[in-house]
Amino acid sequence: MLRRMRYFAGALVAVGVFASAGGVLADPVPELAAKVPANLREAGVLRVGSQQTFPPVEFKEEGQDQVIGASADLLAEIASRLDLKLEYIHGDYAALIPGLDAGRFDVASGGISDTEEREQKVDFVNYMMSGASILLRNGDGDTFKSIEDYCGKSISTMLGGRTIMAVVEAKSAECQTAGKGAITAEQLPAMLDARAQLDLKRVDGYIGDFPALAFMLAKEPGKYEIAGGNYLLTAYVTSWAFPKDSTLTALFQATTQGMLEDGSYEKILDKWGLKGGALPEISINLPASKR
Repeated sequence: MLRRMRYFAGALVAVGVFASAGGVLADPVPELAAKVPANLREAGVLRVGSQQTFPPVEFKEEGQDQVIGASADLLAEIASRLDLKLEYIHGDYAALIPGLDAGRFDVASGGISDTEEREQKVDFVNYMMSGASILLRNGDGDTFKSIEDYCGKSISTMLGGRTIMAVVEAKSAECQTAGKGAITAEQLPAMLDARAQLDLKRVDGYIGDFPALAFMLAKEPGKYEIAGGNYLLTAYVTSWAFPKDSTLTALFQATTQGMLEDGSYEKILDKWGLKGGALPEISINLPASKR
């Protein structure tokens, strides 16, 4: 039976192209700012590792330098309350957690999902429900309605997306057992490169986050469609990642929980068409597999 995207109902019409991030930021909150680690407080800068190619969550518009999106707005609000400035450091998706481990940045962002496997290396602050869907070339919707239709076919996705690949690999094994042929998966470091495989007709579908796919449909009407309309391959929790010994984990959770309680959290998600993904509370290390 097809699983449907429950979290972003209406996102296909709600998501648009946004030119700037944020509104008026809150003033620093002294009791929160006092808990910032001394080295960060002295530097006054929070280093954020991000792929910067994940609309509408965290991305740059063509020709622009500013990182914008729902996560970018949330991070800007968090940093303001902690009396810090943001510094974005670009990294491919698969390099974000290794870069965090190497000390290149203080928090890894840009669409990372919390998984039990990843929790062995890092801690997560969960801020939004999301899920993966399949992007198709316009007109292919009758052929590809779900992952069940990809036996003997091919897909592309970003390198490092283990949550997605676990589902694809399991289905591919089922395809082979049934004698229908394996699912060929092309994994590339960047979202734009992975999606280009679909445009070049080298694969039959691109698997990515539903909010990003909805954004693409709104930005380039008539070029793409989503398998099954809003078919959900797998659900997961979009999160920020921190080193295991970081005091920022609890501080981010408390700050974002405060934003949820004062309404600013939901307002930011609503601005980007992602209100349906709002969590009832901001959690630490609570992946979709435990919900």
